[in-house]
Amino acid sequence: MKKVLVVVLAVVLMVAMVVGCTQQEQPAAEEPAAEEPAAEEPAAEEPAAEEPAAEEPAAEEPASMDLTIGYVCNFMSHEWYQNVCNGAQQRADELGVTLEIADANNDAAQQVSFAENFIAKGVDILALTPVDAKALTSVVSMATEAGIPVITESNPVGGEVTCVGTDNKEAGKKAGLWFGEYGIENDLELVFLIVGFPNFEDCRLRVEGFKEGLEESGANYRIAQEVDSEGGKEQALSVSTDACTANPDINAIFGINDDSTQGGIQGYKSAGLDEANLHALGFGLEGVVGREALLNDTPIVAELAMFPDFVGAGIIDAAVKHNAGEELSERFLTPTTVITPDTYADYYTQEGDKWVMNFAAVDALNG
Repeated sequence: MKKVLVVVLAVVLMVAMVVGCTQQEQPAAEEPAAEEPAAEEPAAEEPAAEEPAAEEPAAEEPASMDLTIGYVCNFMSHEWYQNVCNGAQQRADELGVTLEIADANNDAAQQVSFAENFIAKGVDILALTPVDAKALTSVVSMATEAGIPVITESNPVGGEVTCVGTDNKEAGKKAGLWFGEYGIENDLELVFLIVGFPNFEDCRLRVEGFKEGLEESGANYRIAQEVDSEGGKEQALSVSTDACTANPDINAIFGINDDSTQGGIQGYKSAGLDEANLHALGFGLEGVVGREALLNDTPIVAELAMFPDFVGAGIIDAAVKHNAGEELSERFLTPTTVITPDTYADYYTQEGDKWVMNFAAVDALNG
């Protein structure tokens, strides 16, 4: 009997082991096929994020315009004309215009030669800032015969489609009105030294306008002396020193450009007069020299701003308009205004160490 029980128990144990092993050998079959998820998620579900925004470049690059302008500047060593050229190049780049610039370096014969080269090259429009307007009459005739329109800057030659620049007499009048009102507000009897450049028409017009503005303002003033700076700082210093020595009651200076005004101020100091009593207004605000004088502790109380960058852009705008068939007036006027230390930031924005002109603000001056 005991043997029978032992045999039965052994058989039961063997059956259990076989069943257990069979269940353990079938685990994978019980894992559902659906548990292969990641492999079945399509890679396409990372779409938009991987498409770079840079693939819309056309909107940022101007369409190239089939227009080539040859510009012969008169004197790029001067800060004013460096900024005129910078403004012209910036606007040309914005509009997709090809601009080629040559510097006459204040040499009338060299300017004629550069202009003739541009004509021979077949530029679409010739732009000129005259060294000597009379020397360019033959160039304008030659360009016209070749079917090339001419645009001048600052000084007209005759025969051009337009002349880009400021109304110098009107700008001078703005300066005179402002200075007269300044004298009235500060209860001053203004005794003026005018540092001019009578051989240059633009500068003569600035002085004429300045005198008209002064008179119209109703200010208490008189002009002690007018001197010829020839447009340069050293000459202005020399003649202003003599004038201030002879007229020690001078307390106001108007100069026809930044260099003339700065030379006049130095001449005042050289004559041994107290700079604290001096009030000066410059004309041009041509760049760094004018800006530093205006924004720092100097006798400069204001500047008549002519915005050279905007003038340069005006050359390109006039050329593009003419090329599009627009009728241009004899003068393509660019704006001016009197700027004080308090209003400088209305027209220029500081970007790092540089001050950049606000084109929209200046353009708004045109009304």
